[in-house]
Amino acid sequence: MSEAIIPTLANAADALAGRGLFAILGGEFSAEISRAGQHRSLDAGEVLFHQGDAGDTAFILLSGTLDVWVDIGDERVRMAVLRPPQMVGEIAVFANQPRIATVIASEEAELLAIERKALLDLVQDSDTAGQAIIADLGRRLATVNTPLAFLSTATQLLRTERFDGEALAEMARNVGSLGPFADTFGTMVQEIRAKQERRQDMEMARRIQESVLPKTLSLDPGRAAIAATVRPMKEVGGDLYDYFMIDETRLAIAVADVSGKGVPASLFMMMFHTALRAIARSGLAPDEVMSRVNAQLAEDNEQCMFVTAFFGVLDIVTGELTYANAGHNPIYHIGADRRCTVLPAAKGMAVGLTERAAYKAQSIRLAPGDRLFLYTDGVTEAFSLDRELFGEERLERLLEVGAALPLERWMGSVLDAVDRFAEGAEQSDDITCLALAFQPGG
Repeated sequence: MSEAIIPTLANAADALAGRGLFAILGGEFSAEISRAGQHRSLDAGEVLFHQGDAGDTAFILLSGTLDVWVDIGDERVRMAVLRPPQMVGEIAVFANQPRIATVIASEEAELLAIERKALLDLVQDSDTAGQAIIADLGRRLATVNTPLAFLSTATQLLRTERFDGEALAEMARNVGSLGPFADTFGTMVQEIRAKQERRQDMEMARRIQESVLPKTLSLDPGRAAIAATVRPMKEVGGDLYDYFMIDETRLAIAVADVSGKGVPASLFMMMFHTALRAIARSGLAPDEVMSRVNAQLAEDNEQCMFVTAFFGVLDIVTGELTYANAGHNPIYHIGADRRCTVLPAAKGMAVGLTERAAYKAQSIRLAPGDRLFLYTDGVTEAFSLDRELFGEERLERLLEVGAALPLERWMGSVLDAVDRFAEGAEQSDDITCLALAFQPGG
């Protein structure tokens, strides 16, 4: 608090006469304004006036402090702190405009309230009051211009991501009465920088994740064809598709979905992917591959994360498909008759939950022209604006109707249908699809 001022009308004139603007106006004007004013007390936290209120009264702060806040959208920013004997609200009075800020007592405060007519009459009757008040407003505006210039420069630097912390320190040394706003700006800078760093981390994670997705595989087009895509819900997804040759005739395919979202889920999926590829290349049966991958991920899995996955190995010469399913959704088989059926169950627990999980392998023989459709539940659990689920029945009909389409267009028809169904509803999960055709020319 500034030097003590006894907050009574009896000595307000003496308290004002020698200070700030009122020293210029003189003792007689201070006495006049003291007689015209009405005493006003505020408790700590009490609002003097709100932004947008009618500006029909000016106030002179006799004791205590006031915080000046400006509402910008849904945010409230503290712009300045007022101390005795500053006048507040006079701009709205002279301009006959609504209040441009909200003023709140930060501690108990005593004020003189002067209504518009009384203040205008006093100024009109004084030979020097108008000029002195204009000069004081000019001085206050001048002290604001430099801080605003610093803030504007800092904002531009921040927008172009060239912001230097030293610029903020220099700004804080020159902001004067806008010190509280500089503090708010500094906090905002820290938050923005944290978000920028997080965005950079997410972008790096996304690039790493994309880098492990399989590139174009050199397959004899007469033997097999593959189309696959992943559409993350966030910057970094928790879904995975993979395909690779174990040897000259055996093609490995996989689709997986990790619990959770964001970077932790992505990292856990990367662990799954690394283990799956390493173990699968040893030539073990799919159920044994899943068992060993599970043992690695379940060990020290303190976050209790898990992965649902389908892993299969297709002999591209004979058409024999051997596979294991670790808690994943059904995989569809579309035969020459274009009927969509679910592969025989190969039930097993999701990977990572317990080291004792067991898996069972199943086998079928694909005929030339047969197709498989692997997906994650982001497809069937897509929501419409009415909160209706896309569902498995709708997916099965699409797979049958489009079975004669080229493989890429067949998969794309599913994604297009999901988009039309959602009608702009926010994507609720990662979406991943893998389509395979055995001997497409057969």
